[in-house]
Amino acid sequence: MIDAATQAPWTRFLAGSKRHISPVLIVLLASSLVTILFWRVLPSGFRMNEQSDYFASYEPAARNILAGRGFSLADQNPVTAYPPGYPLVLAGIFATSHWLGLSEEVSLSLFALICTALVSMFIFLLARMFWGILPALIASLIWMTYPFALWLTKQPNSELPFMAVLYGGFCLFWYALSRRLLPRIYFLCGLVFGVAMLIRPIAVGVGLLLSAIVWFTRRELTRRIRLLMLAMLLLGNLFAVLPWEAWVYARTGKVILLSTNGVKSMRDGLTFAVESKGYRQGSSISPDAVQVMDDIRAHENEITRFSDLRSIIAQEFRSHPIAVIKLLLLKLARSWYGTDSQRLEGPTLLFQLAYLILVAWGAWSAWKRGSLHRKFVIGALLMTVYFWGMTFLALSILRYMVPVIGLLFVLIAGCYPLSWPSESKAATG
Repeated sequence: MIDAATQAPWTRFLAGSKRHISPVLIVLLASSLVTILFWRVLPSGFRMNEQSDYFASYEPAARNILAGRGFSLADQNPVTAYPPGYPLVLAGIFATSHWLGLSEEVSLSLFALICTALVSMFIFLLARMFWGILPALIASLIWMTYPFALWLTKQPNSELPFMAVLYGGFCLFWYALSRRLLPRIYFLCGLVFGVAMLIRPIAVGVGLLLSAIVWFTRRELTRRIRLLMLAMLLLGNLFAVLPWEAWVYARTGKVILLSTNGVKSMRDGLTFAVESKGYRQGSSISPDAVQVMDDIRAHENEITRFSDLRSIIAQEFRSHPIAVIKLLLLKLARSWYGTDSQRLEGPTLLFQLAYLILVAWGAWSAWKRGSLHRKFVIGALLMTVYFWGMTFLALSILRYMVPVIGLLFVLIAGCYPLSWPSESKAATG
């Protein structure tokens, strides 16, 4: 997909142009060491796996794939509650661990280590593109020590491979945009984001959002060329997800949008305070908002489609408008600090505010620079709003926002007071 004329710049982009030790290697090693240190110092009381979907769906589906039973569970064939990306990854990890004679726990930890290092590397490459090496190193260091990203590494979850693929796509996308590469490179971008969609369906709208960014940031191109770039991006998306969609349709006769778990996730997001699930500790929520949650839970068996959920919420709004508004505002806020177990939400909020102040400072500095920096600010904020909206619709917890927060951390590099040569200047100079 990348022609010979762009191979040398792409190699320099990854490895750096100087003949010293590659800063990319430094970031990979530093991220791995920080993650291992986190595992060593994490108190034993926090080490248990709290990912119920891993044991209920992902791991059993992976076992059935290895056993030759396909993408299925004991009572479902095929499984459509989740897309196939993460179970396929797990099946590969389990098979590799058996072949190498390693325990599955060790293999899963090594995989988490690799994914975390890759995300740190991609954040470094993105930041270096706009601000140069030293600010990018600072931004990646802040990310690799971000406690809520490290928290994900303590247990198997789909967010880690999702972030590795997603940020690889972001890096390729902004490289193509800043270097003004040919339209065909956007097919590869779309393909990468399509793979991300198959790991976590929250990315279903990423291709459309990036298409809008291309359309409005490359206005110097003719409408025909921009349409070609958009078509290539969306075609790459389609190329990645079409085999899964076709297989599900052949087995069920139904067309699904990546997964069938959307209604369940939205219902859980509206009843989280009254559904303990055996591990939720409860939090102080307005009694009238709790009453709305109880009312929705009472109709739980009736909510099988989006229209059912919409009707019940409309009914609740007519009866308790203030309480429904409180609940929706709470969901908006909890997206930035909420936890599924509802533990430590106060300290989490304080940490988040400190990081967001740095992000706001960096975003303002980048905005004042204009040109490609301003375009990246717009793109990062649009992507954040998208993930925020998707998290608001589902269970509003920080875990679902972490995958996009790394993109905001790229903006922290803009806080650095000195001017350093950046990849974007080399591209546009």
